[in-house]
Amino acid sequence: MAYLKEKLDLFEKALKSWEKFLKEPYSEIVRDAAIQRYEFNYELLWKCVKIFLKENEGVDCGSPKSCFRALKGVIRLSEEEVLLCLRMVDDRNLSVHTYSESLAKALYQRTKKYFEIAKKIFGEIHKMV
Repeated sequence: MAYLKEKLDLFEKALKSWEKFLKEPYSEIVRDAAIQRYEFNYELLWKCVKIFLKENEGVDCGSPKSCFRALKGVIRLSEEEVLLCLRMVDDRNLSVHTYSESLAKALYQRTKKYFEIAKKIFGEIHKMV
């Protein structure tokens, strides 16, 4: 449980940093910084979910998508929110392996929704530990 709390503390700080960039006026630098914050937060998010599911529910999930699917039965996530999480996984994979201006612009727009779902999941897990 201490390991999960440590990760959640890191995640909370990372969320605050991400939110700062999302509030800044758009520029290429802000866009790229927000995407980088998204990538970092995504990693913390799915690892916190994985640890939480293992420690609190006895669920051992091996991939981000399986973790988000399993999380639906534990916290209140709608089907649409689960699909958003799955899209976040796909976008993370694209952002790491592909770079294009059009992808960066589209991803930046989606990071606002990703921030909201990440914040919700953080809050739900935080309440339960």
